[in-house]
Amino acid sequence: MAACADLTTENIRPIISNSSVSQYFIGVTVLAMVPELPEIVNGIQFALQNNISLSLEVGSCIAVQVCMIQIPLLILFNAFYDVGFVLIFSDLHLWASIFSVILVNYIFMDGKSDYFQGSALVMVYLILLASYFFAPSPVGC
Repeated sequence: MAACADLTTENIRPIISNSSVSQYFIGVTVLAMVPELPEIVNGIQFALQNNISLSLEVGSCIAVQVCMIQIPLLILFNAFYDVGFVLIFSDLHLWASIFSVILVNYIFMDGKSDYFQGSALVMVYLILLASYFFAPSPVGC
């Protein structure tokens, strides 16, 4: 995973310098997906085996892992070794997070899922992706 992250960050620099895509958008979308690649692959495999509920569960567990384990550990590490880790939450981040939590909670409420709910989640992801693409970069990014 470390080699994959290193390759991704090395190959992203030419894309940022030669295109109009902002560094903020790349950081929120592409670089955020690098640590999630094993879960994404497992979720796709479960979905191909007609196990949509397990696929959605695997996909949502990575968000819980990041929020409950990785971010607090990064903040604690930064408290002892000042590496310059700064959390920047804009209004878009806040509202996208609240909306995503409500939506995933609503989908998991009945304990079942189908392809319509999965496609609705994909559409919401594409809408959030478009909103991050057109949003201005926050100060400090």
